[in-house]
Amino acid sequence: MYCTSCGVEMKDADRFCGQCGKAAGGSAPAQPSAPPRRLMRDMTNKKIAGVCAGIARHFEWDTTIVRVAFLAGVALHGFAVPAYIIAWICMPRDDIRTVPAAQAV
Repeated sequence: MYCTSCGVEMKDADRFCGQCGKAAGGSAPAQPSAPPRRLMRDMTNKKIAGVCAGIARHFEWDTTIVRVAFLAGVALHGFAVPAYIIAWICMPRDDIRTVPAAQAV
């Protein structure tokens, strides 16, 4: 069997061309998966320490829902306060600071 895109000989068991990456049926090349997103405190959308905003950004949830869930955890069980403090300590900051060109050394 030959690749329909680049003409390289392929084995019958091959699903993708080793030369160009196209599927054996002639469809588009396999797309690499996106790198996993790190769980970091969001410093641009924070209220206290950015923990709720970081969790919301990581899971692509609404920040308000995460904050309301945190408040419900505080009101109902009180477990959310130690969890928030631990997350505050363990989660790295996501600082995106840009230095203006005039101040760059």
